[in-house]
Amino acid sequence: MDELNSLAISEERLEDCRDVVEPDLQDLIQRALTSGFSREEILIAVSELVAEDFAIVMETPSVH
Repeated sequence: MDELNSLAISEERLEDCRDVVEPDLQDLIQRALTSGFSREEILIAVSELVAEDFAIVMETPSVH
């Protein structure tokens, strides 16, 4: 089990969740590439969006 700021996540559930999320993420990346964005732009944008959502879940200030 991984722990992050007192958030406990089962490694098995994390793997299962990744299996569910990954295909949609790849579709999102492909659509953004088709729209003319570079892989770097897409990954930075997705990272910023994830950081913002993660900050809300962890009730911490966001740096983005």
